[in-house]
Amino acid sequence: MNDLNKKSFFRYENGIVLMMFFTFGFVFMERLSIVFLFPFIAPDMGLSNTDLGLIVSVLAITWALSGWIFSSISDLIGSKRKVLLPATLLFSICSFLSGIATSFWSMILVRGAMGLAEGPVQPIAQSAILAESTPKRRGFNSGFMQSSVGLIGSTLTPIIVTAVAVHYSWHGAFYLVGIPGLIMFIILAKYMREPKKVSDVAAEPKKITRKEYAEVYKNRNTLLCTIISAVFMTWLFVFTTFAPVYLTSKGYTPGEMGLIMAAIGFGSFVWGFGGPAISDKFGRKPTLIIFSLVASLSPVVLAMIHGSVGTMMLLGFLTAVGQACFPLFMAIIPGESMPAGLVASAISVTQLVGEIVGGCVAPVVAGMAADAWGLEAPLWIAFAGALIGGIIAFGLSETAPIKLKQSVQRLEAHAPPVN
Repeated sequence: MNDLNKKSFFRYENGIVLMMFFTFGFVFMERLSIVFLFPFIAPDMGLSNTDLGLIVSVLAITWALSGWIFSSISDLIGSKRKVLLPATLLFSICSFLSGIATSFWSMILVRGAMGLAEGPVQPIAQSAILAESTPKRRGFNSGFMQSSVGLIGSTLTPIIVTAVAVHYSWHGAFYLVGIPGLIMFIILAKYMREPKKVSDVAAEPKKITRKEYAEVYKNRNTLLCTIISAVFMTWLFVFTTFAPVYLTSKGYTPGEMGLIMAAIGFGSFVWGFGGPAISDKFGRKPTLIIFSLVASLSPVVLAMIHGSVGTMMLLGFLTAVGQACFPLFMAIIPGESMPAGLVASAISVTQLVGEIVGGCVAPVVAGMAADAWGLEAPLWIAFAGALIGGIIAFGLSETAPIKLKQSVQRLEAHAPPVN
């Protein structure tokens, strides 16, 4: 992991991106496994759609509070490792405990504990990547890390857990997905180092003062990204929670549902790093606006079209662009708007509000709407979330280095000559 050759592929910048890619991907493998396993769990426990929404929401609220508290602590003490390593170990253990759960309340307890462990992972992972990234690769690196949600969480997870549940049991699926997190704990303990821009290699980690920390809550971009996070998290969690149940209710088998959701997940992976990479060249703001509006179509496709498995896989892949937006409003734009030592805190704020509104409140409301008006209702709630997020993005200030450089060059070109 030594930077013997900064142009080599085997440099720390790439190493930290890969480590955070797999760590965050396995976080979402464990987080999303329950929604793909719900068609198997519900008959065993006698659960309703509202119960599913509550289980998802409990994890979201503990995730939100934990992420905000422990990410802020990591900035205040100047250490990312001291928070990330215990979190990685604990969320893996909670996956095993999910397989042991035998009732609604025991599942609520375990998933709530999992949220406490997983909360700080995304802000700390993104802040570590932004600190180690060269400016021209900042969007790509951040997006690639976040795209693990699409590849690991949304593509591989439905295929793996449904196959295990069909051939063995849903309990065994939870046991299986807990193993990768333990492996990442060992790798992080050996290779991860403190972000170079947060602590000097030759000095003690720099602690942030309370006055400096207060700036997180005054920055315009961070505040707008927080609002976008709330509505866009609604799109994400309502869609991913109820799309599997909706598909099986329309006659698709669990295996076919897994394939359709995997195609959506693979699209999320491709667009998840492709979109932020595009923003490196064309700007954060226009990329976020366009991709948000396209993402609003993904739940509409499921609600209005009932085609063959192949057709649904193709349409799901083409409209699964929402994952490209998350690195932008949750990490890149707030991160580029704040001093390096406050990046994790800024990201944790967008995550906090997003998880509470979109991850906690929205799934419960959507579950109640599904029980009252049918399973199409959550899909239209998801549509509205992405659409509103795209509209709010018009108020953001551009932060992409290439665009800021171009602005400076234009100002210099039009400046009066100095005598």
